[in-house]
Amino acid sequence: MKMNNKLFLLLLVGFLFASCNDAIDITPEDEFTPEITFESLADLQQGLNGVYANFGFEEDIEFNSIFADNGKPGFDNGGQLINLYNWVFQAASGSTTAMWNNYYDLINAANRVIEAAPLVEVDPSDIVEYNNILGQLYALRAVGHFRLHMYYTTDYENPTALSAIISPNVPVVTDVFPRNTVQEMSDFIADDIALAEQLIDPAFTDNAYVTQDFVMGLKARVALLTGDASGIAPATALINKYPLASPIQYLQMYADADNTEVIFRLIRSSAVGGIWYFTNSAGPFFEASNSLYNDLAASNDVRLGVNINFGTNNGGPSDPANNIHLINKYPGSSVPFVSNIKQMKVSEMYLIRAELRAKNGQLGLAADDVRAVRNARGSGTVTPTSYSTVNEAITDITLERRLELAYEGHRYLDLKRNKDVLGGILRNPIDCASGGNCEMLSNDPRLTFPIPQVEVNANPGITQNPGYNN
Repeated sequence: MKMNNKLFLLLLVGFLFASCNDAIDITPEDEFTPEITFESLADLQQGLNGVYANFGFEEDIEFNSIFADNGKPGFDNGGQLINLYNWVFQAASGSTTAMWNNYYDLINAANRVIEAAPLVEVDPSDIVEYNNILGQLYALRAVGHFRLHMYYTTDYENPTALSAIISPNVPVVTDVFPRNTVQEMSDFIADDIALAEQLIDPAFTDNAYVTQDFVMGLKARVALLTGDASGIAPATALINKYPLASPIQYLQMYADADNTEVIFRLIRSSAVGGIWYFTNSAGPFFEASNSLYNDLAASNDVRLGVNINFGTNNGGPSDPANNIHLINKYPGSSVPFVSNIKQMKVSEMYLIRAELRAKNGQLGLAADDVRAVRNARGSGTVTPTSYSTVNEAITDITLERRLELAYEGHRYLDLKRNKDVLGGILRNPIDCASGGNCEMLSNDPRLTFPIPQVEVNANPGITQNPGYNN
C-alpha cells in the first residue's frame, strides 16, 4: 500500500539521521514515538478524535451524486467536475486516488492509536472508557476497509475475487502488498466489527461518535452487499429502537435541529454544500438532475424541499421550468452550507431490511418496510401490498433509497450493487443535453473503481481491475 507522502518524508528524514554514526544512540527530544505521544487515557481520546477527523465522507457524497444520475452541470459551471460527470474515469483520475487515500488515511490513523493503546497504563476505574475508545477505533477501521471493499471490488459474491488491501497495522515504507480476496476482506471486517461490539460501552449513546447502534447498522450494511439475510436482525433491532421522523422532524434534522432518527452523524465545521456551490457567491456549478427532481416531485413529500432549494437562501430559488434545480441537502443552520452529515439514519435500516427481505423471498414484508418510510415522509407514491417479483421489489426499493438517501453517499454504490436488475446508470436525456453521457450499462468496468495509478506504480504486488490499463 502506498504510504502517505508526509509520512514517507518523515521516515526518510529519520533514516538519514539514523545513518549518522555519531547519532546512532541518541533519541531526539522532539521525536514523536508512540511511547511519547500516547501517555494517558486523555492522549488516546485525542488520538481517537484525530481518527474521526480523518473520516472524510465528502468525497463519497461528491462522487455518488455527480458520477451517477443525481446531478447535472449547474448554470454557474465553468468546467468544474465535468470530467467526472462525463465519466472520464481512469486509474489516474483524481476521484479514485482520493477515495483510496482517504480511507487508507482513516485506517492508518486508527492503526496508530490501536498500536499505541497497550503502552498506556490504565487505572482499573478507567477500563470501561479505555475499552470504549478501542472499540470505536476498531469500528472506524472496519468502516475504512468496508468502503474500500465496496468501491474497488468487482464481484461481492465471489469469495475469490479481488478486493482492496487489508491493513491490520501501520505499514512501513518498504512494504509491498497484494490485494486481498473478497473472503479475506469480509472476514477481516467481521472480526473488527466483533471487537467493536465487545468493547464499546452499551451506555455510550452520543450519536456524534460510533456507538453500539452504529456497529449494528454497519453489520446490516455489510450484509446488504451480498443479500445476506443475517442483516435483517441488526436492522430490525435499530428499527425497534429509533422512530422514523415526522415531516417536521425530518425538515429539522437537515437543519441540524433534530436527531430523532439519526444513528450516527459526522460533525462538520466546513461547508459540505461546497461540493456543488461556490460558497462565497452561492453560485451552483452542479445542480440536482432532472431525473431526481422528477422522482421527488412525483412523490410530492417533505423530501422535495429538503433536497431542492425553493427558498431565497443560498442562491435560491430553483426554477424547474427553466431547468434550474438547486441542491438543498446541506443548507447550513448558522453558517451557509455548513451542516452535519447524517451518516446513518433508521430510514436506511428500513430500506436495507426491505432489500434483504425481497432477496430472501419475503416480498410482502419488503413492501411493508417501503410503505413505512413513504408514510412517514407523506409520500404520494403507492406501494403494492406485495411485490410480484424480486426485480420489481429491487427496482422500487432502489427508487425509495434514491429519494431518502440522495446526496448521502449511496447512489453509485446502489446502482453498482443491483446493476443486473437496474441496467447500470441511465440518465435523463435532458441531463445529457450539453454533451454528457447518458448510459453506462451494467457490464461497464467503470461500475468498479480502478486501483489508483500511483498505487500501481509504487506497489509491484498489486493487480489492476479489469477494463483499466496498467
